[in-house]
Amino acid sequence: MKKKLSLKLIAAVMCCALVIVPVLCSIIYFSTTVSARLETTARETVSFYMDQFADHSGSILDTLRNSIYYLMSDDRTQSIMRRDDMPDQLERLAVEEGLSRAFFVGDKLDPSVVTGIYLVKNGQQYLSVLRSGIFQGTANRILNVYEECSDINSARDLYTLPDHPNYCYFIVDYLDLETMRTLGKVIIELDVAHLVNASYIDTMYQQAAVLLRSTDGRVISGPEDGAFAAVAPDAGEGYLDIGARSYYHASRSLAPSHVQVDIFVPESEIFETTNQTVKIYIFFTAVVLLITLAIGVCVLYLVYKPLKQMLQQIDRLATGDLTARMDETPYRETERMAETFNDMADRLEELFDEVYEKGLLLRDAEFNLLESQIRPHFIFNVLELINMRCLAAGENGICHTVSNLAQLLRANITHKHEQTIALQEELRYVRYYLELQKERFEDKLNYSIDLEDPAMLAYSLPKLTIQPLVENSIVHGLENKRGGGTVRISIWEEEDEVCIRVSDDGIGFDPVLVNLDISGSADESSRHNHVALANINRRIQLLYGRQYGMQIHSSPGVGTEILLTLPIDHGTNTTERSKPNAESDDC
Repeated sequence: MKKKLSLKLIAAVMCCALVIVPVLCSIIYFSTTVSARLETTARETVSFYMDQFADHSGSILDTLRNSIYYLMSDDRTQSIMRRDDMPDQLERLAVEEGLSRAFFVGDKLDPSVVTGIYLVKNGQQYLSVLRSGIFQGTANRILNVYEECSDINSARDLYTLPDHPNYCYFIVDYLDLETMRTLGKVIIELDVAHLVNASYIDTMYQQAAVLLRSTDGRVISGPEDGAFAAVAPDAGEGYLDIGARSYYHASRSLAPSHVQVDIFVPESEIFETTNQTVKIYIFFTAVVLLITLAIGVCVLYLVYKPLKQMLQQIDRLATGDLTARMDETPYRETERMAETFNDMADRLEELFDEVYEKGLLLRDAEFNLLESQIRPHFIFNVLELINMRCLAAGENGICHTVSNLAQLLRANITHKHEQTIALQEELRYVRYYLELQKERFEDKLNYSIDLEDPAMLAYSLPKLTIQPLVENSIVHGLENKRGGGTVRISIWEEEDEVCIRVSDDGIGFDPVLVNLDISGSADESSRHNHVALANINRRIQLLYGRQYGMQIHSSPGVGTEILLTLPIDHGTNTTERSKPNAESDDC
């Protein structure tokens, strides 16, 4: 036997589904839409920072290159660099003021980024264009740079020294424009922290890394982890695996300078909001699920308790205990079920009592049937004795009458327990009856039987359907008519119906007086009224449905016509019986 599902399991699954499915859908929607939005925000933030950095730093670097070109072309500066003695303070201020007037240096050079512009020659003498050069520590640092980078000459590259990691430098040879001889170096010092200025992006992503390097991969400023510097300078925008983490990477070149900035933002930090929200969702989902399951268990207990009682009572009823009844329940729905069950149990008990009583009646009827079987045999024996005496006395007419009566009685007994018989059998008994009536009325009674197709004789119909109609025509139509009359029986087939018409030219009657809806069975008194017609109509409709039945057309003094409509029944449930004993050929 196939294992059935449990209501408890179904309820638990439904509770979990009602809580988990909406939450999962929300998490999926949140993860996809919000994650995409967070990623877009990260891209926009990095792009904005790099735009700001490129505009700010590019402007500074361009201005510094122009400053170098100005110093190269300035006559006062050329004169100072050709001399062997140190310039005084007034000459330094004059060079700085000229530089400011020419390029608005005061507006474009951020003093927090550009710490100084220095002209150095012979490794000893230098001219500080910006005021920071007056400090001794700065002077020593610049001279150290001059010594370490004596062979460097580029206005597009930034250089750093391990001894001074917080600064980067433009280092360009200062040339005598008349002889193109190198007179010294132009060294421009920049504060790396203020040049990169990652404070904006740090407020958004605290673990982001900003790497400033040359386009050939030389690191100018950046995180201590060398894994970032190992990323190829031409690596495109996207996600990179650095160490054990994934980073979103973007870069921007500061052309025409040979400098680029790389930004690395941890993927986990980009989607940190999503991850935290998902964790909160999962936590609240677990809490709501536990609460829902607790409530579901309580509801299931309250509902299952009356159902369990109902199942117990149903089991009692199934074992034959018709006294099983359900108690009142606290819920309207289960109360209706209890009332319905109690009504069913009451009805079953009534039916059981009724069947028991009918069983007793059936037993008595069987005894009566056994007793009544003695009588037909006695009657047949007497009729056979009369037939033999008439035959011996040469009374052929009486012999024929007795034989017809015996066959008619035998037919009633033979098919006593059958609902339907073949049309052939029914017509044979009708002929026996008509022959008996013809013996009574002699020439006053005529009859005819018209059958459209002999194949219809195999059709079945309820027994005693035509014979009572013929009897009704003779008793009520012809018996009281002076001069007698004729009974006509016509049988034909229309589509899926068999039509049987019994007509007479008797005294007729008013059809309004016949109620075809009368219930009950025919008894002896029905032979003297029209109750037999209602019984035949009722039997036909009980067997075949209300679309079949009887139609009566009668006029006083003219005659009566009764039309029966029956379905075509090929008699699959009718037992073929042998013909009753025919009358003696000698009669």
